[in-house]
Amino acid sequence: MERKKVVLILEEHEEVAEEGIKKVEKENFDLSIIKNASNLEEEVNDCQAIWVRGAKIARPIIECAPNLKIIARSGVGTDNIDVKAATDNDVFVCNVPDANFTSVAEHVVGLIIALSHQILNSDQALRKGDFNARHRFMGSELKGKTLGLIGFGRIGQLVANKCLRGLEMSVLVYDPYISNKDEYENIQFVDDMDDILTNSDFISLHLPYTPALHHFINSKSFSKMKNSAFLLNCARGGLVDESALADALNSGQIAGAGIDVFEDEPPSQDYHLWNLDNIIVTPHMGASTREALTLMSVGAAEEIINVLQGQKPKNTVN
Repeated sequence: MERKKVVLILEEHEEVAEEGIKKVEKENFDLSIIKNASNLEEEVNDCQAIWVRGAKIARPIIECAPNLKIIARSGVGTDNIDVKAATDNDVFVCNVPDANFTSVAEHVVGLIIALSHQILNSDQALRKGDFNARHRFMGSELKGKTLGLIGFGRIGQLVANKCLRGLEMSVLVYDPYISNKDEYENIQFVDDMDDILTNSDFISLHLPYTPALHHFINSKSFSKMKNSAFLLNCARGGLVDESALADALNSGQIAGAGIDVFEDEPPSQDYHLWNLDNIIVTPHMGASTREALTLMSVGAAEEIINVLQGQKPKNTVN
């Protein structure tokens, strides 16, 4: 019997943990690992499964693979995959929603601490011999400050727990899709996002990206925030109008920001946020821990195995 073919598509510098690869190979599937392919249509035309991290899987790729059953993403978001095209062609699109929430939540909390205590600015000044920066870069305690969360899924809930119990912050949440609000102790839910914008010292986004949410945070949003407030975005870049963010940071309309994701990735070398000293930027690495990469790899592999063996996938977005 002909072996079923799985194509793992990786962009430059991407990897998936060996544990997931071994799972697929153990099933005796024909696994091909493709890096920086110039003609993906040719690579996938006879496969039953596509395994991907950040590479874009558009309609032409899906429609040139008549035997395709599943596109499995080692990660949570699926905005790099044309889900409608997959659905039109009876192809499952699966993600691994439980894999990276601890890593991303820790990254958010790390940015909050770094911003509030001026850690990055102080580090850079000290490396230049400026020990007196300790008087110039005055930090602020987080105890008693208010964290506003927009979105309250797995990551948002874990950030809330860490900040509430570990840092003694107050937590406001805006998420119209949460129905069991009484189950969450010491969390204040609000019905209007403006309550988050006007009352929070730190605002953290925990939303998926959809066209309807493009530039969800914009100049109007920044005008409602405290001058002492900080914005955190470790969700998706397109949620924030980055030009409006630059204006807000330059003018002092808000105090600072911590950004792990960008509308265009990678950003250009002359990107307008690079010259600002009241922002911490990281290269979409919130989920890049060894533990998370292992869970994402194994989770995607298990979905591929389930579908190619005729079973239903555990996590499908379509």
